[in-house]
Amino acid sequence: MAVRFLPAPGERPSETASDRGDLAEVVELRSRLKRHGRGAPEGSAAEGAAPEGSAAEGTASETEEPLAAGDASAAAEGTEERPSASADGVRLLARRARSSGELRDELLRLGHGVHEVEDVIAEFESARYLDDLGLARLLTEKLRGAKRASRAQIRVKLRERKLPDPAIEEALGELDVDEEFALLRETARARAAKLEGLDPQVAERRLLGFLARRGWSGEPAMRAAREALDAASRPRSGVRFQ
Repeated sequence: MAVRFLPAPGERPSETASDRGDLAEVVELRSRLKRHGRGAPEGSAAEGAAPEGSAAEGTASETEEPLAAGDASAAAEGTEERPSASADGVRLLARRARSSGELRDELLRLGHGVHEVEDVIAEFESARYLDDLGLARLLTEKLRGAKRASRAQIRVKLRERKLPDPAIEEALGELDVDEEFALLRETARARAAKLEGLDPQVAERRLLGFLARRGWSGEPAMRAAREALDAASRPRSGVRFQ
């Protein structure tokens, strides 16, 4: 352990090489701290920041321009007005045909009041922008022609489009009854051909279940199923060459 003797009172200590080296290290350390942007040690002369309330601080605050008195009102006037229910209705109908129920739900979802929405619905129906019966007829023809859908299937689809029941029933009432049964028989025969080889009772149960899922049930479905299964079980006639 190194022992350092203190000088006698009144005697000026002699500066050793070690002391000069320590001082040089301190100076070097402080210079590095300054170069790296770190402040000088607390209480040192390097802290040259102006005290609180100084002229420098006051000058900075004076350069900030106060808000103009009319800024708030100008911002409020510049805010875009919310579209009316009528404007939103026109925009929605321009995208695709909608039933009155669909348009009503979408306008309410956009936040329009109930009374305002009902007024718009009545106005659009009067102007023929909305035509529930025409839309029901169009969808019925499409589902019957392209999808070969049954009456019950069409009813489900029309209700999904939120069409009113009177329009649905009127559109369905225009379907030909004979065409409906012909479609039922056609569907039953196509399915019965895939049930060959099964026990007759099992085949009948499966065929009736299939027809029920397609919207046919009751006596017409039973009659069509039995006719189809009888036709599928008959031996196919053909010419044999020996």
